[in-house]
Amino acid sequence: MSTSRQSVSLVRFDIRGAGLQPAIKVQMAGCKPTPLRKAHRLRLCQRRSSRILFAFFSIAFFLHASSMTAGAQELTAEEVRKSIDGGIRYLLSNQERAGNWPDLSRRFRGGTTGLVTLALLNAGLRPTNPKIANSIRYLNSLPLEEMETYVVSLRIMVLAMADPNGKVHKLKIKKDVEWLMKQQVSGPNGSPNIGGWGYAGVGGKLRSADGSNSQFALLALHEATKVGIEIEEVYWRRTIKYWRGLRSRRGGFGYINGGDTLGTMTCAGISSMIIAQENLIDVDELLQNGDVSCCRPNENDEIVDLAIDWLADVFSVRSAPRGGGGGKLLHKFYYLYGLERACRLAGRRFVGGHDWYREGANELLRTQNRTNGAWTGTGGDERDKNIATSFALLFLSKGKRPVAIGKYKIGQDDDWNRHPKGVHFLTSKLEESWGTRLNWQTIDGNNARLQDLLEAPVLFISGRDRLDLTQPQKELLKKYIESGNFIYAEACEQDGCGANSPFDRKFRALMAELFPDTELKPLAVDHPIWNSFHQVSPRSGWVMYGLQACCRTSVVYCQRSFSCHWQMNRPKAAEKLPRKAVDQIEYATKLGVNVVSYATGRQLRDKLDLPAVDVETVKVLANRALVLPKLMHSGGSDDAPNAWRRMLERASSIGLRIDLSYKMIPAQLSALADHPFVFMHGRTPFEFSKEERKALRKYLEGGNRGFLFCDSICTNDAFSRSFRRQMKAIFPEYPLEKISSDHPIWSDGEEGFGGYPIRSVTISKPDRDAPGGFQQRQVTPQLEGIEINGRLAVIFSPFDISCALENATVSQCEGYTREDATKICINILMYRLNRD
Repeated sequence: MSTSRQSVSLVRFDIRGAGLQPAIKVQMAGCKPTPLRKAHRLRLCQRRSSRILFAFFSIAFFLHASSMTAGAQELTAEEVRKSIDGGIRYLLSNQERAGNWPDLSRRFRGGTTGLVTLALLNAGLRPTNPKIANSIRYLNSLPLEEMETYVVSLRIMVLAMADPNGKVHKLKIKKDVEWLMKQQVSGPNGSPNIGGWGYAGVGGKLRSADGSNSQFALLALHEATKVGIEIEEVYWRRTIKYWRGLRSRRGGFGYINGGDTLGTMTCAGISSMIIAQENLIDVDELLQNGDVSCCRPNENDEIVDLAIDWLADVFSVRSAPRGGGGGKLLHKFYYLYGLERACRLAGRRFVGGHDWYREGANELLRTQNRTNGAWTGTGGDERDKNIATSFALLFLSKGKRPVAIGKYKIGQDDDWNRHPKGVHFLTSKLEESWGTRLNWQTIDGNNARLQDLLEAPVLFISGRDRLDLTQPQKELLKKYIESGNFIYAEACEQDGCGANSPFDRKFRALMAELFPDTELKPLAVDHPIWNSFHQVSPRSGWVMYGLQACCRTSVVYCQRSFSCHWQMNRPKAAEKLPRKAVDQIEYATKLGVNVVSYATGRQLRDKLDLPAVDVETVKVLANRALVLPKLMHSGGSDDAPNAWRRMLERASSIGLRIDLSYKMIPAQLSALADHPFVFMHGRTPFEFSKEERKALRKYLEGGNRGFLFCDSICTNDAFSRSFRRQMKAIFPEYPLEKISSDHPIWSDGEEGFGGYPIRSVTISKPDRDAPGGFQQRQVTPQLEGIEINGRLAVIFSPFDISCALENATVSQCEGYTREDATKICINILMYRLNRD
């Protein structure tokens, strides 16, 4: 028997599910028994087949086990979702018939119910859920005069989240807010309790206060403002003074004035300072001679920074840290709830060197009871599994909210952060505009990896004096853009920040260096950014520059400071500022919302749902890697440079050994002949020469049985017409016609070639008036092909595939969704590799 007949002749893949996990089918050669010595040959064949299969699957198992071991410590979004689901099930199972959850202390009647309901709402349950509706009815039935600060605060937060537009519960919220405002400690100057809240005093106003009650009250007032309840500024100013009094020399906060520095209270202090500042507007700090004044220092940010530095020194997720050393398990879950809020509001992914969310989530997943889904503490209120589980759910669900913007830290000074709260306030406006909860975070460019950058679909870069990047930092920014993401940059000029900034010159030079084939140019008046959410018109003094990369505008830049104006867009700003300033602030904010809406398509992933960066090729299925090049032509043959590579990475991840190197080839037979598969795309009209058409014909119909797959970038009609015209000129006798929906290329298993079963696909088209900013329709697969001697030699998609594959967030083109584009490409690739 020859050597060739002892080997595996064909490997076919049956790809199942979104994970593209292959079920491998092996066809064995040389196993058909001949008439002579039939039984003996059959036994030999079976033993040989068994050895081959054993070796093959041993290697596959080893690779699978190794990959699992290597990633065992990596937190996944799916693990967190399952953990949250377990916590939800546990809490729902403990609700009593009246709609409440039992309280450990009768003094806090309704407190557990308020906390559980808040956690369930944040975990994704709707207010219309029967159990949530029942708990809200129970909370509303509690008489205000019998309630404590904690319970009233929780009721406000629950009602505000359940009714963000204030259509149902606004009156109840208003009454609770009035009660809370009366309970804030006031009195003669010098009292350390002024501006705080404590346990409710029956029949009179409070005279004592503590950090725990105070943070809950402040959280409630803040949520009430989002429903439209007005809070006088005196309450915010008092609370800033109160929290300053709780600071320790080392930068943290205590429970009472002069008390020990505690992790729980330091988190509360950070959040409270940020929230109070957000609700204040000091005209003298924002204006100079009636005009907007930017680039001013902000003293209160130093207080927050010092508090975070203290947390970094004592950081833990296994206990609540304290200034005297060690930690307390007594308030562990309460501390994690505060840590999530403090870091999220401050836009911090890291506390010191600690990735607080991943470390905290890993700790919670480690300590969760996998049988019933609950968490439990070691003492105090957290002995109640309902309370501990609620705090755990609040940490997990709020911390994993989608990151809309990453704020890029450059260098060691604060030039990158002249307007510290600008991105914070823009994110709040995005939440309000999109009707969803979002996060933002600072990304330290001094030590960030590509994976860190990819957590944010939009990277905001700002400065006036500096933009000094190392070569590795420049390369990461280029890879970030090529991964389908977006840079939004500003030079802090005008409005008190000066002019002719070094940042402007350096940013333009950086873009020219990274993308030499394109340039920053003013956005055209019909660019979709002007109406991606709000209808906005270009203005003099606010020139918006754009740079084309990866199928779309991938960089937007303005010399004027947007973040300064975003920072001024606070409650009651319109009542206190001149009309001219208000107009500028509103314009900058609307345009900021538009830029992020365009960049993301309002489609964001959860924090842990990240694209893979490094794909290791499995090298067991072929003696050499397949090279799948792109075809050169004059119609934008490389306008989506990373699209095909994205698909090849996915193919590599299912076991095909594919050379991922970039390769463009001309339409010449000498270049085409070595490749069984050639990819092509474009977005402008083109034409092959007579010699190129002749070479393509020989390649596609000759003995080497070539194959061409092409798509129209951004569903460009001019390119599609050119392609069809060229194919007709090359093959006048073979029509380019629609591939029927029952063709085996759309099937899996025995019917097809090992790909996905595709019965329908989604065509997506940007539409600012449609839900999510896109209009979608379900259609049967839309591909055209040329069949030569019973096989498809050419496949063409008039709808965009390339931009869907290239962009990590969302394509701004009409065409297939990324999921469907990936499935279609995998099926076409498997068809070609298995057909012959």
